[in-house]
Amino acid sequence: MKKYIFIIISFFLGFCLGLVVDSLPKWFNFSDALCLDGTQPDKNGCCEGELYTDMGDLGFNCCPEVGGDCFPPIK
Repeated sequence: MKKYIFIIISFFLGFCLGLVVDSLPKWFNFSDALCLDGTQPDKNGCCEGELYTDMGDLGFNCCPEVGGDCFPPIK
């Protein structure tokens, strides 16, 4: 019997945690994201020193001017 109560409580806690995680974007406005230096991204969503790059099947990404990893634009 204790095992079933534990399963029910675990399910309930997981459900509640899922609701909280799902609501985070509504509580915090992630659309106002900034670059690491605290500035606003450009019209394409790239930070200073990044180029808006067409990567074919991967879509458009922001890539550093001199080597490094590319990332999706900041929205």
